[in-house]
Amino acid sequence: MTDPGQPVHDIRQLLNGTTRHLACGASIDELLEQAADGHAGQLTGHQRHCLHCRAALPEFSRLWAPVRNLATEHVAVPAALKTAVASQIRKLTADVWHTLHLSDSGAIRIAAHVVATIAAEAARNVPGARAAFGRSTTAGPAETATPRHHHPHAAAGVLGRTAVVDLAIAAQYGAPLDTIAREVQQRAIADLRTKTGLHDVTVNVTIDDVVTSQAQRTAD
Repeated sequence: MTDPGQPVHDIRQLLNGTTRHLACGASIDELLEQAADGHAGQLTGHQRHCLHCRAALPEFSRLWAPVRNLATEHVAVPAALKTAVASQIRKLTADVWHTLHLSDSGAIRIAAHVVATIAAEAARNVPGARAAFGRSTTAGPAETATPRHHHPHAAAGVLGRTAVVDLAIAAQYGAPLDTIAREVQQRAIADLRTKTGLHDVTVNVTIDDVVTSQAQRTAD
């Protein structure tokens, strides 16, 4: 019998030995074990720059929390609970390019590129943010981590009801840049929660360029 005083997280056994990977190539088994051990916040060098890993770790940690909480209370964790959590994780990781919301009515999936588009449109609607580009030209490690994801406006890592988005914008020259970036961040988070039902949303904003009035007139 399992020692009720110890965390129970034999992930590979629960997932029937199935090995899957995120879009960045990271092992889902290893990420699950990291989250089950309570180390979701201790990011490796790759994870610090990877949107997919940074979306997966908090989602896995949230899903495994009931098991971890029961283990700390020195009670036996019901096998049915572990099986239910493992089943939920399998469903989440069956398609790492979409969010997933499961309910009694069925499943709702939203593509990662739709999440990115909503965030980019939110940025464009902020006064002083003249354009939303792709990821920052300084985000080399992140681009390397997710070479398959090339969206013209933003990059998004999604899993379940968690998303991490990188936005790079051009701002109006002379405007308070930190204020613009904060407004872009807040508006993108609000729009994503409202329009997609995402629970945990992180938006990183990089101001990659400034637009002068002369440049704006030339563009017009």
